[in-house]
Amino acid sequence: MKRSRPRVVSAAALALALAVTGCSSKATSSSKNTTPGVTDTTIKLGMLMDLSGAFATSGKTSNTAGQFAVDEINAAGGVCGRKIELVVRDHAYDVQKAVTAYDEVAPQVLGFLNVYGSAITGALRDKISANDMLVGLTAFAPTLLGDPHLIVVGSTYDIQAINAVDWLVREGKLKKGDTLGHIYLQGEIGENSLKGSTYATQQLGLKLASQQIKPTDADLTSQVNAVKAAGAKAILLDSTAKQTAAVVSEAQAAGLDVPVVGNVASFAASLLSTAAAPALLKQYYRVSGIGLLSAQTPAVQKLAEKWKAKFGAQQPESGGAVVLSYFSTHLWAKIIGGTCGDLTRKGVLAARAKVTGFSMDGLGPALDLSDPAQPSSRESQIHRPNKSAYAGMEMVEDFKVSDLAKQYQIKAG
Repeated sequence: MKRSRPRVVSAAALALALAVTGCSSKATSSSKNTTPGVTDTTIKLGMLMDLSGAFATSGKTSNTAGQFAVDEINAAGGVCGRKIELVVRDHAYDVQKAVTAYDEVAPQVLGFLNVYGSAITGALRDKISANDMLVGLTAFAPTLLGDPHLIVVGSTYDIQAINAVDWLVREGKLKKGDTLGHIYLQGEIGENSLKGSTYATQQLGLKLASQQIKPTDADLTSQVNAVKAAGAKAILLDSTAKQTAAVVSEAQAAGLDVPVVGNVASFAASLLSTAAAPALLKQYYRVSGIGLLSAQTPAVQKLAEKWKAKFGAQQPESGGAVVLSYFSTHLWAKIIGGTCGDLTRKGVLAARAKVTGFSMDGLGPALDLSDPAQPSSRESQIHRPNKSAYAGMEMVEDFKVSDLAKQYQIKAG
């Protein structure tokens, strides 16, 4: 069932409301509070990010955007009368490094604002549960659902794939009997996306030709040739940004002039300054469960102006990572602000379940966190590259949930 959209509030208004509410409750949870990361004046939240590995481009921009939101919230008085502080560590998208970093940071924080990556989160789940910790994620695997300790923001990879295939059909780029090629990453991202493409193609009378790749693969000629040989009329792609450039370039060289729809992490703005730019501008689209940094809404424009003020003409490589991290940080402020009288890990977990309609216009769809077994949203946007658009992407279709995505039954992890 389609959720009704709540009234949208600005980031500044939200932060101010939380600060005012929090001030009246501070005394009830301050002097005797022994929760890690909470003092009379501060609330510390952890961030485990990929700042030097395969997804460092996205990780670095996520880190910056999270700090933007923290600064904004703190300037308006903080949450529960306290300022938020971030404790950031780089895991380089390496599971062992992430485990070590988690063990170091966990005793210092109330919760984790952001843990980057499905594989990383999977390795930490037992520790997170044992610590009774609330953890926000830059990860969209449906296998992460069903756990009240984890926040998956927006639609999962399988739902994004379903919405993407539905869009291809609605736009006449695929018709019944056609073949969809799906080039997907080994691991949580691609394998969950494949569940979505498998479901959608079966429901829509399409054929599916899939090819698995590794994050380290550079030459994807054989995979492109394989989906071409299968007669693909479109390609669904789960890859790194560099691999996206390789796929569209190799498809063009092979005479495979078909649309390529990548997932939320498959694009970087700098690709539009490479030899792959003509192919990207002609063939590539992106499906995303979060908003677009070039959107013309006050909340998004305010965020874009913050980036410009700090970095000048240097645009973010991953506009989606900026939007997600900023949006998620304000979501955390909403959750914490709902439990000022019980600033404990259990209190935060209980407050999470009470959030049923959080939205910031253009930054993300309306989120419902009340049932951890269900996605917080099933909506997706469709984007495409545009050199004139901020962060290199423009809107093709705003947040929408397909009938297939509404019907799809997710098997939570």
